[in-house]
Amino acid sequence: MRLFVVQLHTRGWGVGITYTPEDRVLTSVSRLSREQRSRLQYLKVKFYRFLDSAAAFKFQSQYVVRERDLPRLERFFADEVYRPFVELRDGIFSDISSNWAEIERRLRRYAEAHGLDPEKIARLRPGNAGAARFLDMYYTIAPLDAQVSGVLDLAEEFRKKSREAEEYRLVAERLRAEGQRALAHLRRQYEEKIAQMEGVIGKLRSALKEREAALYRARLAGIIDDARDIADIVGGDAVEDLKSRLEAIKELLAGWGA
Repeated sequence: MRLFVVQLHTRGWGVGITYTPEDRVLTSVSRLSREQRSRLQYLKVKFYRFLDSAAAFKFQSQYVVRERDLPRLERFFADEVYRPFVELRDGIFSDISSNWAEIERRLRRYAEAHGLDPEKIARLRPGNAGAARFLDMYYTIAPLDAQVSGVLDLAEEFRKKSREAEEYRLVAERLRAEGQRALAHLRRQYEEKIAQMEGVIGKLRSALKEREAALYRARLAGIIDDARDIADIVGGDAVEDLKSRLEAIKELLAGWGA
């Protein structure tokens, strides 16, 4: 099994004109009303709540999802988020397009009253390409192992270039530092999974009922899978450490007749 970084993206939601006077009070004009932005934001929050519950952990503020959970994530996004988003987007697009003359007049009056450039209001008008180009919402999936190794591979590539062109040396060092930070973060996640394993084993030891013990064994199996996936990316000592820990757990469970 592999781990994947999932990120949500939106386009067109924040299109507007802004101006920050000397007193640092921000004035903004947007083509979306407060209610429309709120309804769009609700769908975004809904997706992130589900993603938070489905994710194995967070990596550098990004959600990491197990391969086996991707189909469930896709179904939720398609049915519970994107479908209502399309309905909402089409309604907003139709409303703004049909009432643009009045909306533009109101926005220009507001812009002039607040010292904004009224000529920039025209950029808020929906284009002729249709609702899909007006607003969009989608998520991307990227393999976590490739994301980490890609940075380190690029660092090595620039290190080799620096032999002939010294200006690439600092770029190589920065990329290598970025890759090392990513690995350090994953090592911390690995240690956290090990701590979770030990906690579940402790509960399994004291479980009085078979149903309770079965739940703890299932939870332990899931944590072991996560730890193995992380160890495969980190490599080195983590792989050997996990191997020895799993042998000990296997002997422990055998001793319990599990």
